[in-house]
Amino acid sequence: MGIGVHHGSEGFTGLEAALVLVAFIVVAAVFSYVILGAGFFSVQKSQQVIYSAVEESSSPLILENPIYGLKNESSGKISSLVMTIGKKYGTGNPLDISKITVIWSDEDNVVTIPKSDPLYSDNPASGTWGITDKQGDPEFPLYLESGEYATLAISLSPENEISGKKSFSFELITTGNTLSFSSIVPQKIDTVTTLYQNG
Repeated sequence: MGIGVHHGSEGFTGLEAALVLVAFIVVAAVFSYVILGAGFFSVQKSQQVIYSAVEESSSPLILENPIYGLKNESSGKISSLVMTIGKKYGTGNPLDISKITVIWSDEDNVVTIPKSDPLYSDNPASGTWGITDKQGDPEFPLYLESGEYATLAISLSPENEISGKKSFSFELITTGNTLSFSSIVPQKIDTVTTLYQNG
């Protein structure tokens, strides 16, 4: 009894093995390329986020002094807020103070307060905000450079005046930067009342 040979079966030749190996190498190379491409894309996106964050922080608005509330002697409520804002030392682009957006909110409403016209005013009209003073380069009155500061006054409309023990908040929004403040008005309101102490 001999060992039979099945002539219909085909063996796995060396050439076929080489072809399979080459196919595996090609697939691995393509896979590696895709993975590396995804890695480079992730790095680029991370760089974009970092550069964007650096750019946004290049003109940070800061509060230089406390925020004061001025009393309306007729109503006995706070009718105006005065604060000094500045631009941090060592930061990049000048800050256009004419493009600040002021959003005011209290227990009853949220309003966007428009800027006064003209922007520079010792006493902004009711329901507007304005700049009462700026320390810095007089040739560029609308821009804050590093180390410069401006005094900003917010004149509240009668319906937004705030009485003692009431909470309020507001935001100063510029390109890439927002300053937010929240506080409660003291029960006793003086002619000039400190509403927010920075630091």
